[in-house]
Amino acid sequence: MGRGFGALRHTNFRLYWSGQVVSLIGTWMQSVSQPWLVLELGGSAFQVGTVIALQFAPALFLAPIGGVLADRFDKRGLLLVTQALAMLQAATLFGLTFTGVVEIWHIQLLALILGVTSAFDMPVRQSFVAEVVPREELLQAIALNSASFNLARVVGPAIAGVALEVFGSAFNFGVNTLTYTAVLGGLLLIDGTTLHRVPVPLVRPSIRFSLAEGVRYAVGNPNVLWLLVLLGGMSVFAMNFQVLIPLFARFTLGLGAGGFGALFAVMGIGSLGGSLVLAFMGERRPRLRLILGGGVAFLAAEVVLGLVRVPAIAYPVVALVGLASMLMVNTINASVQRSVPDELRGRVMALYVTVFAGSGPLGGLFAGGVAQLLGPPAGFILGAVLASIFLVLAAWGLGVFRSDAARPFGVPAE
Repeated sequence: MGRGFGALRHTNFRLYWSGQVVSLIGTWMQSVSQPWLVLELGGSAFQVGTVIALQFAPALFLAPIGGVLADRFDKRGLLLVTQALAMLQAATLFGLTFTGVVEIWHIQLLALILGVTSAFDMPVRQSFVAEVVPREELLQAIALNSASFNLARVVGPAIAGVALEVFGSAFNFGVNTLTYTAVLGGLLLIDGTTLHRVPVPLVRPSIRFSLAEGVRYAVGNPNVLWLLVLLGGMSVFAMNFQVLIPLFARFTLGLGAGGFGALFAVMGIGSLGGSLVLAFMGERRPRLRLILGGGVAFLAAEVVLGLVRVPAIAYPVVALVGLASMLMVNTINASVQRSVPDELRGRVMALYVTVFAGSGPLGGLFAGGVAQLLGPPAGFILGAVLASIFLVLAAWGLGVFRSDAARPFGVPAE
């Protein structure tokens, strides 16, 4: 237990982590309810895809600037601002839905507003983890941070599915608004004097120079470059769950809101398992094997999911999709963070966010378009096939097909 949860003995991390758990439960309740509301308002599969695209599009352009801010200013202060703005967005969505005046364009506009906020928030949040734990416990803290996300993915959709049936979408949006008080309170209670901060340079170069510095480092470091290539390919083609799962649940499996929420919750159980496995493993397993092996298992499970038409079979397959994807994504995150110097962490993690979340617009449009033309199962299968090209390309770039002596990645593949 100490090996898996040791990072929680640090008060700052415990405050941050517990606040994230509560807030993310509300976030998942909103994430599950939002596409379902679009469908209830008569929206199409493509419109569901556009909502997801608008929510993640700003990260393509603004996340790098968020990374620069993370390297220049107090990360905790930045997070207080972005989380407060996200709370305001949730409150607006609740008000529109509760009063019955909500329309699809409202949901799209608010998704865009949340996307702008998140574009600045995500690189700061990714790099802030390194300030609340010692460097030697960073991998474990990242895994536990991901575990909080996936614990919320279990609890949030389960509550949301029942609430959608009983109370409607407005209830879930209202709960999400209230849960932001937990993360804001946790951030306020953190002891700033004990944070592992990086000294801020007295002379600050231009934003353009700072951005270029982060990009040069990422492109020049194979351990970072090829992991970002892999993450980008997976995100665009194979990780479009918020678009495909509601369509798959409603039109392929014939499930109602409760079954739809349960499907997301089961995926969360698998993802939580993958996060905890990594937390308990620590550095005992080769990271390259976890990344590529997790990627192969993830894509294989997604193809199987596209062939399933029975809910009883879909649930365990979805759990496997969640587990394998988290082994891959969390190990990529930890490997990138371990490869980057502290003074560049915000900017490099902003590139990570740009690739991971910023690919959402392309992925949302791809998945929504394929689902509308060929059906939701085709979105899973075709996406997995295309993502496998990036898996092979990254394996080549990371030296899997070369001798250990010529391998750029820090750990042999065994």
